[in-house]
This record gives sequence, C-alpha cells and structure tokens, in this order.
Amino acid sequence: MILYTPVPPEMIFAGLESPVPQMAVLKFKGKPVMGYQVGDGRYELTRVLSTDPADFLDPDLQPGRQIRPD
Repeated sequence: MILYTPVPPEMIFAGLESPVPQMAVLKFKGKPVMGYQVGDGRYELTRVLSTDPADFLDPDLQPGRQIRPD
C-alpha cells in the first residue's frame, strides 16, 4: 500500500511504537545481572553478566524470573 500525503510519516505513525523498558545492571546473590524494573522494587531478570560458567546453570538466575536486587 502506498500512502500519498503531504503529512510527515512521524505524524501519521505517531503512537504506534511500543515503549522500550529501561534496562538496569544490578547484583543478585552477589552476581552481576541485567534486568528491567516491573514495580515494587522488583526486576525481571534478562541477562546474567557473570563470567563464571556455573552461574548460567543456577536456576535462581534464569531469565524471566522476578528478583529483588541485593
């Protein structure tokens, strides 16, 4: 579909972008992790930033888990 209009595309498609949550680097159980805040001081874990391979096998550090940082 081609849209012929003198209106800039930013005005036509305004409001269609989904908000990107702000990521934060924090510590959980003494391990560096990354996540975004979901409320009440809780964060949803998205990445493990540790260099220890055993940390990636820890079930408490699985992505998607809601945590409270140290």
